[in-house]
Amino acid sequence: MPIQPAEIRWMRASAINDGPSNGGRMSKNIVPDGVKNNIFPDVPQAERMAGSIRYRKLFIQFANPDNLEAITPKVFVESHTPAGDSVLIMAGTYIDTQNDLNGNERLYGAGILQTNAASGATLIEVSTEGAALNLFRAGDLLRITSKSSISDPAGSEEFVSVASAPSYIGDLARITLTVPLANPFNAGAKVASCYQPGNIKASCTAPQVNAGSGSFNHASFPIKVDHIGGITQNWLLTFVSATAYNVVGDLLGAIGSGTINAPFSPNNADFGRPFFTLDQRAFGGTFKAGDTLAFTTHPAAIPLWYKRVVPAGALAYSGNQVIVGVDCESA
Repeated sequence: MPIQPAEIRWMRASAINDGPSNGGRMSKNIVPDGVKNNIFPDVPQAERMAGSIRYRKLFIQFANPDNLEAITPKVFVESHTPAGDSVLIMAGTYIDTQNDLNGNERLYGAGILQTNAASGATLIEVSTEGAALNLFRAGDLLRITSKSSISDPAGSEEFVSVASAPSYIGDLARITLTVPLANPFNAGAKVASCYQPGNIKASCTAPQVNAGSGSFNHASFPIKVDHIGGITQNWLLTFVSATAYNVVGDLLGAIGSGTINAPFSPNNADFGRPFFTLDQRAFGGTFKAGDTLAFTTHPAAIPLWYKRVVPAGALAYSGNQVIVGVDCESA
């Protein structure tokens, strides 16, 4: 069965604050949908008057029980905020924190179609939240939709590419497309630049073997990382005899013991699924006590930063929100 919408879940990062440690690895905590302040806190009056920039890191996890790969995912701001602030998205890594951000990151966001665009049009005009944000660039994939929400069966949606750098009149972007629009769109349709991280699946580095005559055939019998239980962790497997070994994680500590004569699937108690599975057929040669294998695993997830910009003097707005969506295939 393909990846289902319910299996795509937004996960919190391990640290949530406004300091250098903000972000980091994926946590076990799911972001509740449709809950006030589930990502950003309210903006008090003093902050609105002074203006502010805040960051929050999330992970879009593809928690498919069959470990299916997410094919060509596209992440986009489905609906930008109706208030005077802007919420943009940008690429993250599995471990980066706010201290690693430098302010020059590529931003992705959304605008509103300013004038009607007929079927066959190759030029569209989009009202943006600021030309300086540079949200639309040559080669970008755009999502254009007249749907009221991602799940709305009514309305049109299509993905098209930007042919060249847009020209601007104030905050109005004039964008040339590589191919004509297949559908007509009226003014007010949503236009978003898409972040494309590439195919997503849980992964593992090739183990670094520190052993006299022991070996590990990762090419033929790769370590399999579970798409629900897998996490970012540096693992160290240490032999205690010719056949038995212990495994510790750099943050988790000891997680169990295994043997080269049987599969090893240590359980992630937070989700009731294994962190990974070692195939006993991968072990070759002769091991002795003290020999080690080191490897790193990553989850089936897209690390993503949200950036909220509140301009100085912004007006108060009750019920402000932003919606970020993802589109993908699976096989």
